[in-house]
Amino acid sequence: MSHTQTADASHPYDALTPDCVLDALNATGLWPDGRLQALGSYENRVYQACLDQPVDGCDKVVAKFYRPGRWSDAQIQEEHAFSKELQQAEVPVIAPLQLQGA
Repeated sequence: MSHTQTADASHPYDALTPDCVLDALNATGLWPDGRLQALGSYENRVYQACLDQPVDGCDKVVAKFYRPGRWSDAQIQEEHAFSKELQQAEVPVIAPLQLQGA
């Protein structure tokens, strides 16, 4: 593929602006204060967001946006379940929060 062809292709995360990240957090019932920090990730987009109101005693959360088309919902749920198992076994891991019943 030539450089021109790759330059014209849109990237899966083009629409994932800071405002979009903050809106996504708001949609889950979290209230970020506007401070975001991008964290390193090979395939996904991961951000640390500071919250106006702590959740479960934490004033920061990590939001992970999976690359579109990479994993199915079932695979993502499996990853979340595994993270919860690790947390219950007292392995230091950031497990997903239970928000809005999911």
